Amino acid sequence: MPEIIIKGKSQLFFSDNDPEKTWRLKEKIVAVVESHIQSRDDLYTFSSQRIRNAVGDLEDVDVAFTNFSNPTDVFEFIQVRDRKNTAGRPWIEQILGQRKSLGINGGIMVSTSQFSAQAIRLAEHNNVLLRLLLPEVNENIRRWYKPDSIGIRNPIIKINKANILARTDKKILSFEADAMKTTENNILVPTATLGEYEVISLSRVFDVDIIQHEERNEELLSKIPTDGIFHKSAAAIEYKKPRLYLKVKSTDINLPDQNNVLPIGAIVFFIDVNHQHSDFPIAYRYKYIDAFNNEMLAQIIVAATNIEDQRHYICLLKHNVDGENMSLGGAFFQ
Repeated sequence: MPEIIIKGKSQLFFSDNDPEKTWRLKEKIVAVVESHIQSRDDLYTFSSQRIRNAVGDLEDVDVAFTNFSNPTDVFEFIQVRDRKNTAGRPWIEQILGQRKSLGINGGIMVSTSQFSAQAIRLAEHNNVLLRLLLPEVNENIRRWYKPDSIGIRNPIIKINKANILARTDKKILSFEADAMKTTENNILVPTATLGEYEVISLSRVFDVDIIQHEERNEELLSKIPTDGIFHKSAAAIEYKKPRLYLKVKSTDINLPDQNNVLPIGAIVFFIDVNHQHSDFPIAYRYKYIDAFNNEMLAQIIVAATNIEDQRHYICLLKHNVDGENMSLGGAFFQ
């Protein structure tokens, strides 16, 4: 049987291994920005992650980037300091020690005030990137985004979970993915090369096979009142001919000789849907700056809304691509 090769696509999501720690909004904003300006492919973004160090103890980092092929192998981490005081040399020394302990080469430090001259020299000498996340004036934002709100003209949909029905030779197996799992790259799409797959997330499947599919989209939205309230719903897709696949552990299906790449027969998404055109006032405006040369890396606007009494954020940003060209990006996150 040919070797199975899986290639990842860039994917942003947040994961919390410490339920007692509340994510800080600025950590998430930094994660969104860095995921857009990140030069490497196939990355996962974790926020408030604990990473095992050289002696086996777990250490907290604010944001970490990992590869799809090995999500525990962190290649870069970010620490965010939200304080009024200037970030000095001792913090750089602390991060250098943490970087060595964790065995990670890439490191980014973000201050919401400023860095001292000594801190900048030490960081530059040791290949630690320094960023500033600072308030931006509305006048500068209005040069590229004039409204005072972020308008959502498409339905706002939150996937709560999904059920996947996959086939073996003898039976149909059911697998459940929670909200976090639906954002991970775990669905396989065959390529033209036998045994080679591209990988996408369930949220991407939902976008392509439900939202962009005219009949399924109309069927879903026809059930949702346009009252500005989030309503629970479900959307199902049946695949009569295999098009998507799921890779599972042989132990999970209790068939040691079974090919562990299974064709998907159906997916059911359980969702919350708001089918009203909405405008959410901008709550925060930031600029993201390279502390070494004061280069503007990105400008960010953030609006907020409540879904089932939980705060959710809509982030738009204009970011530097190559020193001359700019690109737009964004994210909807909790």
